[in-house]
Amino acid sequence: MVIGMKQIEKDSVFISSTGRTGTQFFGKFLSKQINNCYSVHEPAAVWITRPREWYKKRKIFGLFRATIGQFFPSTSMFKLSADRATGRIDDDKAREYVYKQRKDYVENIREPLYVESSTHIFGVIGLIAEVFPNSNFIFVIRDPRTWIRSAYNAFEYLLYSVLDFRFFEASVRAIDFPNDPYYFEWKHMSKFEKYCWYYNFLNSYVIDKMKDKTNFKVFRFEDLFHNKNRKGYFDEMLHFATNINHSQNYKYSLEENMLDNKVHSRSKKGLLGHWKTWGEDKIKIIQKHCKRWFDEYNYGKEPNWGTDYREE
Repeated sequence: MVIGMKQIEKDSVFISSTGRTGTQFFGKFLSKQINNCYSVHEPAAVWITRPREWYKKRKIFGLFRATIGQFFPSTSMFKLSADRATGRIDDDKAREYVYKQRKDYVENIREPLYVESSTHIFGVIGLIAEVFPNSNFIFVIRDPRTWIRSAYNAFEYLLYSVLDFRFFEASVRAIDFPNDPYYFEWKHMSKFEKYCWYYNFLNSYVIDKMKDKTNFKVFRFEDLFHNKNRKGYFDEMLHFATNINHSQNYKYSLEENMLDNKVHSRSKKGLLGHWKTWGEDKIKIIQKHCKRWFDEYNYGKEPNWGTDYREE
């Protein structure tokens, strides 16, 4: 803890990931599973394809934060994450912005437990742990093959698209890091390879900074939503989330059928197919960038992955 640092004492749980891992589901449904809980997905973030949601957020956070404020680290958590991760902003200023962005919003919530599910907090997750001393952190990791396909085909996923304007500096890139091994290759990399790089960067950035903290835990997306024992894994996640500082346990009741109520963004059809249809070039690229995650989280164990990469 930094001396003199302002803190928010509310019991809190922060769930993050690369995106495309159920973050919208967590924000929408956890308040229905945990007693005395308020859960939300990416507060103050703007989705231009959701005008009704934008209108509600404008009423809560004001017109500035709902428009051009999205491009300033003082009022946008995603911009703050990118600026802190790339070193454009120091930790003291980043802590100040975390506090200012969440203080009034969180303290006006009546429920004693606050749950925020957001892909936007990756760059400041360690600082959030300092600003929110009574907090637990969950990170959801997904098979890099299915994540890249989902992100690549997502209608609302703007990462490295024509709308992800470089001059806003809202997304991290290899060219933001002079020591990155892909610093000089970035401009020549395909969108597919850039997504592979991003997956590895974000997972490494969060997990390497948080892995030794007792209030941090990683869960696999596949275990929570697709495993035959998904109820057991989800129960484990809720038990961890609701045990705040080992002093306050919030009761929860998990209904397994609720796990079928996934919240999806729209997808663009036909852009990137299942990995069984990929050529050897894509397989080599993803293995080059994401080998660590294949190994550590037991992905890519299918007999026809990496050797005979075409479906028989």
